[in-house]
Amino acid sequence: MKNEQKKALVTRFAKIEGHVRSIKNMTEEDRDLETIMQQIAAVKKAMDAAAKVIYTEQMKELIEQGVVDEAVIKKKIDSFIR
Repeated sequence: MKNEQKKALVTRFAKIEGHVRSIKNMTEEDRDLETIMQQIAAVKKAMDAAAKVIYTEQMKELIEQGVVDEAVIKKKIDSFIR
């Protein structure tokens, strides 16, 4: 993974971490459960987006390396689909 992509991903995870912390605080403050669930959904979406970035980078690396071994490719795909 290129350095700028890595930095962007680390920044994305820091934002997600802050978001999770705010959900924890909302829970401790007995905030409206519907609002908390909306925030959880937003975190899930953000995590999915981060996972897609990582998966895309893995696939690019396989292509650049000329990997054609179906078992290796299937393993990478299966790790993403879980």
